[in-house]
Amino acid sequence: MSPDKCCRSTAGSPDARATRGALRLVQAGAARVAARLSDAGPEARADAFDRAFPGALGAACFGDPARWAVLADAAPTLPLAPVHMAPLAPAGAAPLACRDDACFEIWQCDAGDVVSAASGPLRYRYSESAGLVFGSIALREADFASGDGAGVTGGIDGTDGTDGTTPLERATCAAYRALFALIDTLAMPHLLRIWNTVPAINAEQFGLERYRQFNAGRQRAFDASRRTLTGAVPAACALGSTMVDGRDDSRDDSRDDGRADGRADGRADGRADSTDDAAPLSVYFLASRTPADAIENPRQVSAYHYPARYGARAPTFARAAVWPGAAAPVLFVSGTASIVGHRTLHRGDVLAQTRETFANLAAVLDEAARRGGPRFALSDLVYKVYVRDPDDAAALAAIDRALRDAAGADARPLYLRADVCRADLLIEIEASAGHQVERLG
Repeated sequence: MSPDKCCRSTAGSPDARATRGALRLVQAGAARVAARLSDAGPEARADAFDRAFPGALGAACFGDPARWAVLADAAPTLPLAPVHMAPLAPAGAAPLACRDDACFEIWQCDAGDVVSAASGPLRYRYSESAGLVFGSIALREADFASGDGAGVTGGIDGTDGTDGTTPLERATCAAYRALFALIDTLAMPHLLRIWNTVPAINAEQFGLERYRQFNAGRQRAFDASRRTLTGAVPAACALGSTMVDGRDDSRDDSRDDGRADGRADGRADGRADSTDDAAPLSVYFLASRTPADAIENPRQVSAYHYPARYGARAPTFARAAVWPGAAAPVLFVSGTASIVGHRTLHRGDVLAQTRETFANLAAVLDEAARRGGPRFALSDLVYKVYVRDPDDAAALAAIDRALRDAAGADARPLYLRADVCRADLLIEIEASAGHQVERLG
């Protein structure tokens, strides 16, 4: 896969290729990003951005899309992943990662040879010295409605639209095949962490829950790209976007109806059968030249071994991954929820689900240490918390108290409104550790 366009960041010294870079995460509200860019000086936009965020690989954008321009204008070649989820701020909470209505997570590496490029809709930045790449791809399902999505992704689709697959499955397969082709071309073939945002993830469409359609497309791409489907798979999450064109869409009829089988019915007005006006399928990732060690949770059945009741194609991800890193090992914990074995526990009780989720997080940390990785404590983690029902202020405050009881009073989580992959799950938490972190609230 050859890039369509490419430019080199001006950050760092000319001989930076002799260095290897450590990962760094910046969590920042849009207003604080704008202030830092202003403080960086009167240089041209790209120069100011590189001074403010040296070695930036890419960013995820949350909340009001109109305010994402602060990054898009300052760094036109920076890969930006659109994540249509509104930031939340529990009442009375200690300082959080973000109290703005739009915020960013910017991944940086300590390297001066960062290169920006694009191949079709897949935008990416990579560093040869660090052996790291960040990429983002966003696809509209409407472009795959008749199986002609290969034109969108430079000839990569994986189906012709006549084999019973859905537009979401075809779009997912195309996105993953494009990213696999890219990381193979860059000789950075090891996925460390993947974030997936799926519109209306719990809705039933074409007779099948949309999360199951996504899983089918993802697994097809893993198989077609000669990736293993079990064992050495990356850490990941898949959440449902809840905003359309900057509007919180959380009260649409297409949201779940609480069915015990973890599925949801479509909208009465038919919009569950058409996502033309929805946010795109968004996939962004970190990959490396060196592999990570996949970690499972002894309290849970591995997701790739889930029984068929959860779908004909199982989810393809590990519960966590430990990457050796440049300066120290880095831990990526996948989206984690109130699941023991393969069953959801504490239906309807978000506080009990939160506590069960932390029991799972603790088990993952123990397993990572048992496997020879670093021994991280819950207080060492950087948290992102996805909450299904943001309107229950008392429950949101209770979630925050439970998190601080488990992780310590100094925790500064990023809370987001999102749909979780099972309709009976009310909260999901992901985390990372071992990298530098900066928070600009």
